[in-house]
Amino acid sequence: MRTEAENQTAPVTRVVDLVEAAGRRKASTVVIAGGDRPDDLRLVESARDHGIVDRILLVGDRGRIARAVEEVGIDIPAGDVIAAEGYDAVAAATVEVLRAGGVDILLKGNMSTPILNRTMLPLAVRPTASLVTVFDAAPIADGRLMLMTDAGVTTVCTLERLDDMITNAVDVAREVLGMERPRVAVLSANEKQITSLPSTKLGLELARRGRPDAWVCGPLSFDLATDPGSVAVKGLPDIPNAERVAGQADILVCPGLDAANILYKVITALSKYGQASLAGITMGFDVPYIIISRADTMETRLASIALCSLWAQRAAGGTAGPAGSGDPPAGDQS
Repeated sequence: MRTEAENQTAPVTRVVDLVEAAGRRKASTVVIAGGDRPDDLRLVESARDHGIVDRILLVGDRGRIARAVEEVGIDIPAGDVIAAEGYDAVAAATVEVLRAGGVDILLKGNMSTPILNRTMLPLAVRPTASLVTVFDAAPIADGRLMLMTDAGVTTVCTLERLDDMITNAVDVAREVLGMERPRVAVLSANEKQITSLPSTKLGLELARRGRPDAWVCGPLSFDLATDPGSVAVKGLPDIPNAERVAGQADILVCPGLDAANILYKVITALSKYGQASLAGITMGFDVPYIIISRADTMETRLASIALCSLWAQRAAGGTAGPAGSGDPPAGDQS
């Protein structure tokens, strides 16, 4: 039988483990911006049943919220409904709730994403907001737990923004999943410098910067980042940290939102056939932020709440447990 300490640090080796891990921690308070969709209420009620969430705040049209609450049969105290009409008003009211404190997770409900994002900007605590996706997929890296970024938030991926996106992903890998020094692959179509392919230059510049908290290698093609067999056939490319990262990357950094979104949708398609699982967290604000795609399964949505809860509660209980590869932290990256 596990001790309490063992329960707190049981390793997360698959996305599905996030739900159990979050349920062992202190439950979180979630606010839904546009909280009048029955599916969102069923989601947070499921999270409450798993011990991940204990309090649910709903912002939006009071009448529509009341009808959705009645349809789902969920218990929401009247004081936890914040009335607001129209996207701008709902976004503003949500930000005021966050500013008041006591909220651990923001879930976007029946709400315009651009309006909510724009209204959230004053709450930014990082220079770049980005979506970090934790996933496992049977055809990729033998199904081990990995991360990717950014499939849904950052549209202009400059060198500095890509560096910020690496920071966001590395923080999730280290502080939630317990990867001591994750291996980061900056993806491109080729490992050589090609003038007409700007991502090759970006990948190399990011690899040359060096980081004390992660091994960064780039540019790397997808197969050389994830498949040791491809590395054995093609050999190690002559780029920084190839021996540390090639064939064993923990984090995949896509060169732009289009490439990342395509990869995300492929993994989502695999999930519908039981071949993959995903969870997402938007980094950059005071509280973790969940932007749910209409195509996401209920399992993906629940795992995303679990991931965000683990991030919110990480200070109280450490990481969710060692999940990936990585060498002990070092002072430099060579």
